Amino acid sequence: MTTNELLKATLEPLLPGRVAPIEYTGKSEEYIVWNHTMIPEVFAEGVAHAARYLVQVHYYLPNGKNPDPMKVQICQALQAADFTTPDIQPANTTPAAICECCNAGPTYGQA
Repeated sequence: MTTNELLKATLEPLLPGRVAPIEYTGKSEEYIVWNHTMIPEVFAEGVAHAARYLVQVHYYLPNGKNPDPMKVQICQALQAADFTTPDIQPANTTPAAICECCNAGPTYGQA
């Protein structure tokens, strides 16, 4: 399973139909998007054989809605999917929260 597939499977139950990599194109004001950066690791003979993925999960919601319950659910879901414990960066505007975590990821080169 790729990192994108794992994130989709992990986050989709929280907001069905309202999660997407990088950009959400639906009409809902409450949604989750994510992006990740791949860092090559475990080099042998100059070739990377594994990768670490730095992940940012962005949670958007309507003004006036309390983001705290969903932030907890996002963090719990990411940890249950073997991501590292997320750091939550509060946002003064939308998104309401940015959760940052890591994943050992699939074989190098598979996003």
